[in-house]
Amino acid sequence: MNPAKQIQPDPLYIIFEEHLYNFKDSDSDRKTFIGNIVIDYLTYLRKMKIIVPNAMQTAVIEELSLQVNKMLVKKIYGFPTLEEYRRKTPTPLKRKARSRYSKIKKAA
Repeated sequence: MNPAKQIQPDPLYIIFEEHLYNFKDSDSDRKTFIGNIVIDYLTYLRKMKIIVPNAMQTAVIEELSLQVNKMLVKKIYGFPTLEEYRRKTPTPLKRKARSRYSKIKKAA
């Protein structure tokens, strides 16, 4: 492996960051926020021709929801609300998340 080559984050994380930094639905609760990320990720997988069998869909959604919740807890640790975290996030970080999200949307 070439150490100079940068490793790309997982598409789930890229989608998570996009929702975290750039989606402005302040009325959504944690469950809705996580659900929207999971739906976006499953849509991405379908576009990449990765099919989740119907029999496994509930288990996959539950597992993805747990993973997204862990990412959220780790990311906003120390902030009382998601909105407070968004407000304090530097603009360049939001732009970087938007750029990576756009790339995976084009690839799909």
